[in-house]
Amino acid sequence: MDAIKRLFDAQPVDSRWVSGLALAQGCAFLTALSATASTALANRGASAPAWQSFFIYVLLGGFYVPYHARQKSRESEADDASGAGGHGTGFTEPAPPPPSSPPLSTGLTPQGTSSSSRTPARYALLAFIDTQANYWIVKAFRYTSLTSVTLLDCAAVPFSMALSIAILGSSYSRAHIAGGALSFCGLALLVLTDTKSGGGSGGSNPPLGDFMVIVAAALYASSNVLQERALLEGASTSEVLAAIGGMGAVISGIQCAVFELKDLSKVGRAAGAEGFLEMAAFAVSLFAMYSLVPEVLRRSGSAAFNIGMLSSDLWAVLARVVFFAGFTAASILSFAASFVLVAFGTVVFASAGDPLRLGGERRREYEVLDEDLEDRPAPPPL
Repeated sequence: MDAIKRLFDAQPVDSRWVSGLALAQGCAFLTALSATASTALANRGASAPAWQSFFIYVLLGGFYVPYHARQKSRESEADDASGAGGHGTGFTEPAPPPPSSPPLSTGLTPQGTSSSSRTPARYALLAFIDTQANYWIVKAFRYTSLTSVTLLDCAAVPFSMALSIAILGSSYSRAHIAGGALSFCGLALLVLTDTKSGGGSGGSNPPLGDFMVIVAAALYASSNVLQERALLEGASTSEVLAAIGGMGAVISGIQCAVFELKDLSKVGRAAGAEGFLEMAAFAVSLFAMYSLVPEVLRRSGSAAFNIGMLSSDLWAVLARVVFFAGFTAASILSFAASFVLVAFGTVVFASAGDPLRLGGERRREYEVLDEDLEDRPAPPPL
């Protein structure tokens, strides 16, 4: 018992941090929907990684760029009225926190310095990393199976932990590591059982596809940590998503023109009406997921987000069984066992506390923005 108590050291429960993990479950379900749609497109021979990514960023840019511009315009009008002046491009240095708030202590450079992550160049890098993550994960479905993708994209968890330690100064306890390991074991049980039953077969070149998934996992982890850094420095949700959507649309549009322009008509013929519906489901589900991600990162951080996203793999494998193969007794039992392990691992991880608070110091502090207190308009309908 003493050993267990030492392993799972009690940390103060932070309702905001735990609520972020709960929001991550919504992101996980939306990601599973997008993976199911992408698999269906690949099965039709209508997979188009660059175009699929392009539609996501067009939705993000079309919604959040004008929304963020309106927010900056209102802020500028308020600043002009108070004699403070405008904010330039909208991607600016964060204002210092109120005197009553403790300073940030995240391993980052102090606020207000030229090395802030909230510059056009840093946002362009973030958009490039994010677009390549989506491109490679979609392309991987051409070469490997859905079950292989669900197992290998868990590599985002150790990648995000390592990057948040290096960039954000996070500190992970043994309970964090144990929780992540339990969740991973639960998923591995499900995927290995599914593979043995024949559900994991498929793919024209599994080793190549698996390598693409690992590359995408590293890129996703990098994107999450860079978004978290910008949020720690005072960025609003709309600022981050406007940058990712607007710049990502340009980058993915260039990829479409270079790599897939001549394949567009062939993909259109292979897709048919049902394929276009699957393409829309893919883009809209990821648009909704992206809209939630900054709030999850704001509350819980990138590693907690990726731990929560492990449940997306449960939903994705369930979708594969339901839509692409059918249930077997082994699938039902392994799904139940995996669900328990992943859920328990997530609870253990959450009980360990915020990695940015370990060491007896409150370190996850954000500037409260008027924009984040307002009701945002609803996203565009499907």
